[in-house]
Amino acid sequence: MDYLTPDYRPTSSRRGSNVSRRSSGPRPLIACPPAMSYSPEGSPRPDSALHRGSVISLFRELPSMTSTPLDGTRSRWNSQARKASRYSFVDQQDVPKKRRKSFTNPETIETFNKAENVRLEEHIKLQHLEQLLHEFEIHDPEDILIHEETGYFPAKVFKRTPGCMNVEEFKNTISKVLETNEYDDYLERLFTKLDTSCDGYVDWDEFCTYLLLLYRENDYLRTKKEIPFLVEPKIRHAVHNRQETTTKIISVENPTRYLTISKEGGMSVWNSNISYERNYVIEDDTTETIGQKRRFKMWITDVVYMPNCHKIAIGSTSRDIRFYDVSTTQYFEEFHLFAMTDVPYCFDYWYDQKNPNNRSLLAFGVDSGDINLLYFNKPITQLFETPFQSEGGVQKIFMQDLHQHTKYVQFSVLSNIHPGIIRQVRFLPDSDSIISSCDSDRKSVVISDVQSLKRSYVFRVDKGVECFDYNKNINILATGSSDHYIRLWNPYVTSKPITVLVGHATGVIGIAIHEGFRQVFSYSKDAVIKVWDIREHTCLQTVQLKFPSSIHGRMPEHGQFPLHLQGAPHSAVLVTSNDYIGMLKLGQVAAPQSVMPTTHDTQLCCAIYNHFFKQVVTGCDSSCIAVWDIESGRKSIVFSNAHGDEEITCMVFDETYRRLMTGARNGTIKVWNFQNGHNLHKLEAAAEAEVTGILPVRDKKMILSVGWSRLLTIYDDSDQDNMYITANQDWKGGQLHKDDILSIDFCPPNFVATAGFDGEIIVWDLETEKMFIRLRKGQQTNLNRKIEDLTASLKNERPNSRHKKKHRVQKGEPVPVDKVMFLRDRAAIRFTESAVVVSSEGGVLHWWNIYTPKSELGFFSATDSVDDSVLAMCSKPRNTAVITGDTAGNIKVWDTSDYCVKPDPRHRVRTRPPLEAAFKAHDAAVVSVEYLEHDSRGFILSASTDKTARLWTMEGYYVGTFGQKFPWDLNDASTWAHPKTPFNMDDEEKDESNTEGTEAPKKTSTTSTPREDSDVEEELERGEDKEETTAEEEQQDETDKPESKTKLEARPMSVVVRPAKSVSSEFPRDAKLKYRSQTFAFGFERTDPSKTFLGVKVEKEFARKKLDRQERRTVFGEINRGTTSRFGKLCSPYQALTTTDFKDVQLPDKLPVSDRLKSLGFTGIKPTESDITALNFSYEVPDSPPSGEDTSFSRGNLTSKGSDSSTKLPPIKSGRWSKFPDKLGGSKKSSTVA
Repeated sequence: MDYLTPDYRPTSSRRGSNVSRRSSGPRPLIACPPAMSYSPEGSPRPDSALHRGSVISLFRELPSMTSTPLDGTRSRWNSQARKASRYSFVDQQDVPKKRRKSFTNPETIETFNKAENVRLEEHIKLQHLEQLLHEFEIHDPEDILIHEETGYFPAKVFKRTPGCMNVEEFKNTISKVLETNEYDDYLERLFTKLDTSCDGYVDWDEFCTYLLLLYRENDYLRTKKEIPFLVEPKIRHAVHNRQETTTKIISVENPTRYLTISKEGGMSVWNSNISYERNYVIEDDTTETIGQKRRFKMWITDVVYMPNCHKIAIGSTSRDIRFYDVSTTQYFEEFHLFAMTDVPYCFDYWYDQKNPNNRSLLAFGVDSGDINLLYFNKPITQLFETPFQSEGGVQKIFMQDLHQHTKYVQFSVLSNIHPGIIRQVRFLPDSDSIISSCDSDRKSVVISDVQSLKRSYVFRVDKGVECFDYNKNINILATGSSDHYIRLWNPYVTSKPITVLVGHATGVIGIAIHEGFRQVFSYSKDAVIKVWDIREHTCLQTVQLKFPSSIHGRMPEHGQFPLHLQGAPHSAVLVTSNDYIGMLKLGQVAAPQSVMPTTHDTQLCCAIYNHFFKQVVTGCDSSCIAVWDIESGRKSIVFSNAHGDEEITCMVFDETYRRLMTGARNGTIKVWNFQNGHNLHKLEAAAEAEVTGILPVRDKKMILSVGWSRLLTIYDDSDQDNMYITANQDWKGGQLHKDDILSIDFCPPNFVATAGFDGEIIVWDLETEKMFIRLRKGQQTNLNRKIEDLTASLKNERPNSRHKKKHRVQKGEPVPVDKVMFLRDRAAIRFTESAVVVSSEGGVLHWWNIYTPKSELGFFSATDSVDDSVLAMCSKPRNTAVITGDTAGNIKVWDTSDYCVKPDPRHRVRTRPPLEAAFKAHDAAVVSVEYLEHDSRGFILSASTDKTARLWTMEGYYVGTFGQKFPWDLNDASTWAHPKTPFNMDDEEKDESNTEGTEAPKKTSTTSTPREDSDVEEELERGEDKEETTAEEEQQDETDKPESKTKLEARPMSVVVRPAKSVSSEFPRDAKLKYRSQTFAFGFERTDPSKTFLGVKVEKEFARKKLDRQERRTVFGEINRGTTSRFGKLCSPYQALTTTDFKDVQLPDKLPVSDRLKSLGFTGIKPTESDITALNFSYEVPDSPPSGEDTSFSRGNLTSKGSDSSTKLPPIKSGRWSKFPDKLGGSKKSSTVA
């Protein structure tokens, strides 16, 4: 942050944490302790204790905050428990220590408001901060009496450190300063955020550190949102310029094309991705050709697009204006206005957008300092009078004969506006005035009235103005000059600019205002683009364009108008340099629209719930950690780059729920204060291998970790000040695992279960660190797999289990244990006979007892396919239900209150427990599920590799996705997404059948057998200690099998398919700003060919056809076989759809009848369809006339005798009715009659 830099000045004194905090005199306000350090990005370390004046001086530079109170929503702590935990001192170990240190965090922390109201920290103003500083300085608490004096022992007193407040003192101080008690609930939560050392006390240093982090991250978050350029520029070479400078680049519409014109008349056309299409050459009559070279006598000065009539006007030094028609793909010159008195140097065109054919204006400044105005009366109809010409071609108009075209055009001049060449003009239709600029210091910018009725506004700049831009809505005039400065003006105040923006090293030659972003884009001669914030008057971003003509420090050559700002939907900034074009896209690169909201931009590793703060923490593969409010689903804080570029593989809270521990793929483990992003500890990696489990044990003051290192690693957690904790691999029981350890779980007081990739499950006694029981010994793998795993482990490239596309285990291979879990309520009963350990192996849940000789009590399949596995498990309190999530995205709730409670000596249980609920939760593998309670109601928190974390009720009702647009209220079921599902959230209208289908799954108590596949049975029956199945057991199993298996009652899904926006392959689809500095991190999101059966192109074609079908159904409604084949083979199915329904024609009771029809016996009274079809309307004509007769065939010869011309029949085509001789007459061949 730029505004923090002046405060980072080291001083020679520093206050200690354990010494008296009383101040003997006033201290300087702008000061900083020498321990202040800087991160590589130049920002201060978040753990650095600030001097008391740093934040105050910061406040002096910050604008005043909004004074909106924050609505506190958290419940208070139990006062007795709080006092007991913070004020009971038994020995010296419980004496509060000094504030613990933390690391220099390379991660980026982003904070978010939990509600629309402003938080208390942002409500604090400068005067409040000064009062708080005074309160901390005069704070002198009383000492704490540990025990009173006795006859044998003196009184033991703990001396409080002045300036360190406990929670009650802190609340009272804040309430006293703010003169209100409405923040009491929120102050308790704020105190926990400030107390980074977890000693129950907060001092001024901690308070200042927290505020500085808050303001710094808020400023970074705001700046990050406003940074416009997130991708690298795209540069193209205009070869057809023939090494001449590009004068200007414009855009033409329908469709959007970019047009560049060189100084010597080379005009090139580019598409929206600046890919070259075609070129034209503007030749003057005076062009000379010498050999293969052309010598031009004219230079192009400017070009402007006329959108309403689809023409462009090109000016040149030949004192002429050429009008080209660009309405078609082939551009051609239509009019040539020549022999002007001065050179047209710059153009501006205006027309009435509501009435395009109304009067329009073409204004252009000339080299004499005048402004010429051409008014076109009917621009769409015609620009000039067009006389009759025998030959086509360009119509040339002599400037002196312009009075002959007064029907369509009028000409006027504003004289002596500037003393020299006019650089730029802009017409303002609201005030009927024109802004013009010049390099003169006397009349740099002039706002002149077109009617010359109002006085002109004259702006003076020492070196003149090269370029300007004006925006009426924000009332800002921005100018750029050769003195390297950018000035922002009020257009009605000419004496002094609003501000002067300094930063360019060379002259500014291009400037543009973006109204939506409230930003100014400026371009200088050294090919540097800077982005300026209009409100803060600060530079947000600087981009150095690497044109080939500007390398090695050379100054490139530019045209008169090198900058062009293209609006939506192709939002981009285009610049020209020599014969090169550069394009920078604004904002994120357009990516295919996502149907469903996502929590992170990459796959999630897990989602865990903190019941103390009532928050959810999610982690993803992009090393990003996000904190969410469970009550609303809003984002609270995000710190990205937590482990650098390494994937986060596991997360867990400690037993106090104050610290967050994360493990990464490279073996690193970090301990965080997740409320403010402080990295409290870094744990030494046992090996460069993935961490799959972290187990904090508070009673032992240790942290246990496992992973692909195949080791149980111990970390000492007793010293809070030890920031770097070394790894201890001296596990007393020995490192017994021979393959990667995939899961770990803890059961109080002393049991730890670990499970490996080879299927081995071991239960350890944590007190002795010895093996308590081995539930299964690992199966040996073949030699080829060992070699592959060894190679992958050396490269650390073996995919994570949650990233696998298929989870089916080949025959002869060990089944990995993806998850192991203790049933803690059952295990609390010593020597119980019930199953206390559940393991997930290839989708099959095995139930184990650790006390009986027969360990495995039962198993059942928890998935619906052999290829699926269960990666996530959790249990309800009292172990009444087990919740599973599989790789197909399904979540199931099993009633396990009576499952494997008592062992059967004859056989193991193979039946499924009752299924309480089952529903489709995600599109990909579910990697974590957790049961949580809120206001005595149970919910399920799930995370998946489909980049989402969602919240569900126990019945399967969909509450919402963390990261969705609209928040929810967990106490108000009407704000939940139910009855919708994540797969039909975008459907605006649901029919009745779909509404009924989205109801919660019905509870079922039907039991079912496991999958009856031979290979699955082999998986279930393998292992060293498997038992032979007796005939009696097989017979019993047959009696337990029901006649039919219960299938998963999946919710009906309504998936909306949207067309993907075309994205250039040269742009990354998922560009994001990952670091605080302006370093671009690009990642290409490519379609995974393994997800398609027929290839990417075929899949895209199928998606397009599916979209076309949906659009047809939107137009024609329901389409079935009857609607497409109602006419048989007479027309195509699509023609049948577009054909309107036929209606039966009712014949009148009396029809007019001709004499001929009367002669045939037709009366015309109450005719029927059969009567009309039976008539013979043809005339009997012989196939060949008799010899000697006239062969001419006329209508007169076909007229019946006695009938006049009024009785002539309408023409009838001969070939159409010849197929029906029985109905239409007996003639073999009929001809057209009248």
